[in-house]
Amino acid sequence: MADVPQSALHAGSSLEEGIARFLEYLHKERNYAEYTLSSYRCDLQQFARFLYPRVDNLQLPLRAVQRAQVRAFVADLLEERGLKASTVARKLAALRSLFRYLCREGALVANPAGAVASPLVERALPRHLPVEQVAEAMEAPSTERFSGVRDRAILEVFYGGGIRLGELVGLNLSALDLVEGIIKVLGKGRKERVAPIGAKAQEALKAYLQRRAEILLECDMSQVEAGALFLNGRGKRLSRRSVQRIVERHLRAVSEDDSLSPHRLRHSFAAHLLDAGADLVAVKELLGHATLAATQSYTEVSLEHLQAVYAEAHPHGAD
Repeated sequence: MADVPQSALHAGSSLEEGIARFLEYLHKERNYAEYTLSSYRCDLQQFARFLYPRVDNLQLPLRAVQRAQVRAFVADLLEERGLKASTVARKLAALRSLFRYLCREGALVANPAGAVASPLVERALPRHLPVEQVAEAMEAPSTERFSGVRDRAILEVFYGGGIRLGELVGLNLSALDLVEGIIKVLGKGRKERVAPIGAKAQEALKAYLQRRAEILLECDMSQVEAGALFLNGRGKRLSRRSVQRIVERHLRAVSEDDSLSPHRLRHSFAAHLLDAGADLVAVKELLGHATLAATQSYTEVSLEHLQAVYAEAHPHGAD
């Protein structure tokens, strides 16, 4: 059955309709992941809820959205709700993207969020773990149980491939090639790239796959997700939250630092490569960054490391 053509968006269309069409565009045309779509949906609907009591029209048409209201929304987030500047900047960026799309569709003439200044966000350098702590973390899971063997494989893939949390959760068994030592990753914008898995990661994965097969024999095969690479004890694909807890628990065993997330292992992957002399462009490709600018922050981390080494090792390096 053919899809029913949608009516064109116009200034009288509701904001909710504009948001729905925009999210559909991100899903069908831009191939955004569900987690990213959920984040956009949450931010945009928050803006719609903010506007409803402030607009004298229950339909909340697009023409009712003005620059002053976007500014009021930003001020409310910062001053009344006390949100971090980085969070508010993200929500404002979502609004800009929505209204840019609506302008392209002819529903709006100008972007009401376009000239609204983003709150000043202090740029934080990506933080990574020392090589020694990463090595300790890899040994933290007990390999006497299925969960420990699986957890070690997860840590090794995060650190060995530099992949993101959503990318690891979405991995399927078919993406893994232990002969070539690679894994096919579906990154942001549903773009596929190849991530390396070194000798230690391959060893951990082989051990995990053996235990995985044993666990599946004990499960109800009609209920398992056999295509997923990383499973829980019931044969289901691990959730994002489960993987976050796994990584944090094992990193907590070797570090007292805060924010011990899977992304800390991705940062460590990049920083350690650059410390060892890897080419910045190569690291960009391995991380799946769209632009080199996104990778350059790691060079500042590497520079700090080099300065520390110089100060310690050079005869005239220290005061």
